[in-house]
Amino acid sequence: MLFFVGLLLINLVISWWNAKVCGTFWSESKALGGFPRLLMWCGAIQSAIGFSMVILFGLVFTSLGLGYLTPKAAEAAFSLWYLAAILPCIGTGIVITVHSWAVAWRERNWQSMGAAAWNTFATGHNIYSAANGGVASAFSKVGDLFKGNDSKEGAAAKLVILLVVVAILGGVLLTTWLIAKYDRLSLMEARQSGGMPA
Repeated sequence: MLFFVGLLLINLVISWWNAKVCGTFWSESKALGGFPRLLMWCGAIQSAIGFSMVILFGLVFTSLGLGYLTPKAAEAAFSLWYLAAILPCIGTGIVITVHSWAVAWRERNWQSMGAAAWNTFATGHNIYSAANGGVASAFSKVGDLFKGNDSKEGAAAKLVILLVVVAILGGVLLTTWLIAKYDRLSLMEARQSGGMPA
């Protein structure tokens, strides 16, 4: 359990960092367009996915503790979230990883090489897990929940869908708020330093 809490904390920090970096360069990337803009959107999507995972854990474990979900339904909730998140996660991860390789090659310092190594590991792990039964297993767990005929399983299935939707929306809203916050701060700093007109 301690391992999962640690993973959630790491995920929370990485998601916040992604949102902060995206917010800091959001207006600039908007003006530049092209690949810088794509990169900011990829970071924003990664941030929203990460936050939604943390939110989902909180919602599912609360529902489990209160007796609204069975362990089987909880597994289905995580599986449904995984199915919704894995393709955007892999797609944006590939873009970010390729960019981090270019930065590491250009800058050749520990920070850029460490970021490239982490991105390579994370994206490779996500691709391997998805291809090596992750997607099939998730489909199976979600399918098992929706195959149930009794009203309890029907109610559990509806709650699972609700929790996943709330978690994803929560992740998107939190990311949007953080990006807007850091975008404002970045623009204020630029104006104060004389970098742009008021």
